[in-house]
Amino acid sequence: MPTVRLLKLGQKALTVEMDTQDFVTGLDAIKIASARGDREATRLMAKIMARNQIILGADDRAKLERRFRFEALRGASSSVLAIANMYDRGDGVPADTKKAAEWYLWAARVGHERAMAHAAYGYGTGRGLERNEATALKWLDGVNEGRQRSTLLEIGWSLVLGTEGLQDMPSALRFFERAAQIKPSTVYQVALDLERGTRGVQDREAASHLIRVAAERGDNGAAAHLANALSSSTNVEDQRRAVQWYSLAAQDKSNLVAGQSLSRLLALRPSGDLVSDIVTALEKAAAAGNTEAFIGLAHAYSEGIGVDSSPEKAAALLQQAADAGVPEAKYRLGLMYKSGLGVAADLGRAVELMTSAQESGYPLAAVALSSMMEPAITNPVEEPAKTPGQASEAAVK
Repeated sequence: MPTVRLLKLGQKALTVEMDTQDFVTGLDAIKIASARGDREATRLMAKIMARNQIILGADDRAKLERRFRFEALRGASSSVLAIANMYDRGDGVPADTKKAAEWYLWAARVGHERAMAHAAYGYGTGRGLERNEATALKWLDGVNEGRQRSTLLEIGWSLVLGTEGLQDMPSALRFFERAAQIKPSTVYQVALDLERGTRGVQDREAASHLIRVAAERGDNGAAAHLANALSSSTNVEDQRRAVQWYSLAAQDKSNLVAGQSLSRLLALRPSGDLVSDIVTALEKAAAAGNTEAFIGLAHAYSEGIGVDSSPEKAAALLQQAADAGVPEAKYRLGLMYKSGLGVAADLGRAVELMTSAQESGYPLAAVALSSMMEPAITNPVEEPAKTPGQASEAAVK
């Protein structure tokens, strides 16, 4: 097959997934073209290796390494990285992390992002290089956020588990903290792994520290985690901090549990100015669209807890939550329509809302609906007997 055709097939291997036939065909084609001495094919093979982190399994790796070296000396950064990978994994050459680090640094200096990440890992963990946290972080400055975050996590876990021969939890935490600046949710997951020991090391103190870091960076799951731990405390300051963390978590409208938790705390009628803190938190969560916060805030207006009593405001809040499909809101609003509290009494509307709440699985709705329907199907007052004429008239009606 002509080399030009082989190169076209090889180009496909650079853009498709590894588990496809196009990748297998393209890789075989580019191996053939490279073995013929085509420099473009050799550079393309290096790019494929760098992109997919694969071992090519060439028949004569020594020749392949020489071809990569030839292209590397002519400025092909992917070829530099390919040689670094070969030394790093011992693929066709003796494994040598120091030589690998030298090649990674070469590619990194000409701006190859993957090589920059490898250099950062080397400096962060001591793999092939002398450990230096500041230098590791400096190399990551020029890397895209996704690779930067994953490299920080890799360095952190290496230092936790000692996979490069050194365990250093304080240093690991510093790398995890840096990752939290990019995406706090990933660090919250690290904290959970450390708390549960799911990756072989359990350290509750380190986990607690990282949960706080993730929460402070805005992760609502971590914030709710902290709040749950504090909410059962009898200490007022602990409860205040719990409200603050729940407030942060509930401002993510999808975190309905945090909204429910704030509503539950308000229902307990806490003493002092904690009520004001809870109401403020519910208002912020409701403004963010957390439907469970609508229910808690409606309860505050209905009972006059921390705000002036206003059944009308309570009904309006419940209507917003009911429109969003919340079964409890439909139930509570149905009761208000039945009693005429905050809205004009409307038994038909009450039955409609309560039926919807029941169909949605709200447990109290069935009982309430039964009591609403009962007057329509029973007549506790015995009527006087009708004359035949009255009975006929009634039948016609």
